Order: sequence, then C-alpha cells, then structure tokens
Amino acid sequence: MKQVPNESFRHYLAAADAASGDSVYPRSIAEGVQSGEIFTAGDAVLFRHSCGFAYISGEPDAAFLDEIASRFFRAAQSRRFLLITADPRICDYFVSHAGATAEQRIYYRAETAPELPAVPAGFTLRRIGAELLPRITGRIVPSFSWTAPEQFLANGFGFCVMHGETAAACAFSAAVTSECVDIGVETAEEFRRQGLAKLAAAAVMREAVSRGKKTVWAHHAANDGSMHTALALGFRQTHVCCTLR
Repeated sequence: MKQVPNESFRHYLAAADAASGDSVYPRSIAEGVQSGEIFTAGDAVLFRHSCGFAYISGEPDAAFLDEIASRFFRAAQSRRFLLITADPRICDYFVSHAGATAEQRIYYRAETAPELPAVPAGFTLRRIGAELLPRITGRIVPSFSWTAPEQFLANGFGFCVMHGETAAACAFSAAVTSECVDIGVETAEEFRRQGLAKLAAAAVMREAVSRGKKTVWAHHAANDGSMHTALALGFRQTHVCCTLR
C-alpha cells in the first residue's frame, strides 16, 4: 500500500465517488477542499480524512485489508481512525482479524431546504466568521473536520444560534465537495431540547442549496436526538453503514 502525493489527489475523484458507505468525505480530500491522505494498492483505495473518518473504494484483497489492520487498527495512532463501510465483508474482516468494534451509522440526504424556523426570543442567528470561531466549543465543531480556521473560512460555512455572546448551538459544513455538504451540529448542554440545532442546521441547508449543493446528514445509530432533528429538517434515510474503531 503506497501513499498518494497530494498533487495526484484529483486522479482519485472516481474512486472517491465509488467509496463504500459515503463519498462526501473522500471526495472532499480528492478535490483538495479538506485535508487527508489517500493510500492505494492495485484497484483498492483508502481515503483517510483529517477528522479520522476513513473509507475504502475498489476491490480490496486480503493483503490490503491486513495492512490496514496492522497500520491503523493494531498500531498506536496519533489521531483516531474510524473506518466507515457499507460492505459486510469488510466489516466482518476487521472484527475478526483486527479486534475492531462495529457499530452502525445512519445516513440521510435532502434535495431541498426547509423554511427557516423563527429565532426564539433572547437568541440571534449569526454566520460563523473569524471572530465567532474561537467561541464555538464542543466535540462536533469546525475544528473537528477542518485543520485550520483559515481552511474553514475559505472553503466552508456555518451558522450559530447565539445567546448574548455565547454560542448556544452551531451547524456547519463538516465536509464539502463541489456537489454536497455534510452537516455537523453541536448544541451546548444547557441549551439543548429547544430546537436550536434545527434552526442552525436549516440555515446551513439553505446556504448549501443557494450554492447548488445537496445536503447529507449522518449519526450514530443510538443518537435519537440527531435522528429526530434530521427528520424534522426534511432529511430522508438512505442507508446504514458499519463503523469500525
């Protein structure tokens, strides 16, 4: 398995589109919009996004899968490696040969954007800019999938629901391609169950559609809150993947 130099990433656009499970994160790497690595051997390709999400494209043989197991599952990692696949054979291989833990991840897609919900009293809706980025805290925030603020501000976008100067909830482009946007959301604990994530995400959906892009949503199978938000926004489930960690 060899690592592909960055200047050759666009040669792997077709492989990114054919990646098992999800094409948005792999294509964001191949297009050079976001950071990551591409590895290849024969017809098989491994995409590893800077956030740690990884995807396989092509027809991997046992040697390719075993090298992934040795390099990314069995060895210590400086950042996480979460392999996402819709191929049961690949899922079974890493559970059996690398001691991986398998979970489910549910995917949705929307072709249009909803009406923007009313902003609750005491809150404001603001576009994420340079001055707002440092105030956004939590796990799923722009720094989750963008390696630097400058990269996000140049290629991504998002909105925050503000309570005074506090970012109560945010939604942003976690992955971006020429055609799609994967939406990430985070709500501060003290502001949950008030519909703020739905408001911020609706703003992102409307921005994406205005740019001619479709929107994608995904969550861990146990995250009922994310499921309800996705359905309320008009997303429709498309498929379920296996995640391996």
